[in-house]
Amino acid sequence: MSHLVYNQPGNYVICVSGALDANQSERLGGLAITVSEAEGDQEGPVSVLTGWLSDQASLCGVITTLYNNRFPLLYIKYLGAVQQTASEDLKDQK
Repeated sequence: MSHLVYNQPGNYVICVSGALDANQSERLGGLAITVSEAEGDQEGPVSVLTGWLSDQASLCGVITTLYNNRFPLLYIKYLGAVQQTASEDLKDQK
């Protein structure tokens, strides 16, 4: 079993309900933002943020910013310390 280390950088995928503007990337830890139409039971657009965050404090800052701007959190996925591109990560989700 691997031990998660939270005080080191990691690659994350964060999915929220609603359409984030790509210009908000800097305020959201520099994460890449992709907006698509929802699938399944979800109505409206869905934004997926992908990228590298320096630690859990950075992740908390991103989540707090999303919460303060009323973007409902759908899920967060920690991908570990291995950097992947956003396109590779989206392939992994399917």
